Amino acid sequence: MKQMGEIRKVWRFFTIADYEREEQWINEMAREGWNLTAVGFCRYIFRRGTPGEYIYKLDIVERTESDEVRESYFNFLTECNIRIVGEFKDWLFLQRRAADGPFDMKDDTYAKLRTVNKIYSFSVRTLCRLLRIFLMLIFLCSLADWFAPHSEFSEVCSGIMTGIGVGGILALNLFWVPILRKLRRQVNKLIDETGVII
Repeated sequence: MKQMGEIRKVWRFFTIADYEREEQWINEMAREGWNLTAVGFCRYIFRRGTPGEYIYKLDIVERTESDEVRESYFNFLTECNIRIVGEFKDWLFLQRRAADGPFDMKDDTYAKLRTVNKIYSFSVRTLCRLLRIFLMLIFLCSLADWFAPHSEFSEVCSGIMTGIGVGGILALNLFWVPILRKLRRQVNKLIDETGVII
């Protein structure tokens, strides 16, 4: 944590499945008087302010959505006195004055389910994209061997691409699949809480 008078820079890592913990931490910082002003990869910048003046919420809006849908959503946020204080990839870091009330009702299980389901869907699509890339690398290895068998260049390329492809698939199994399982459990738990039978 780096602190320079009225500005504090914090480096902290959260997985996509820990978005609620990240949101709680940002709100704890706000209660202590540190208001979020910018975000980046594992980096948060806070400015000294009035303790408890703002509350924060994380939301996910995919970049693939049309400009009209995004603009309509951003206009809705503005009408609700909600400000976007940071964006990182598809994540929005939203800020609202505590005096204007909370973002959601206390027990709004449907809103939580919608958010977790969006995160889960985003994670599944990301996993599929990464798998496609790694499988394409392995496929290109076999093409390199077929077009230029036993050449030094094809052997080097084949080794590198196979290593990256297989290593990437193993890394996804070790790191991404557990995150998906955790998100799926959260979705199932929220579905059970709503009492909806699927």
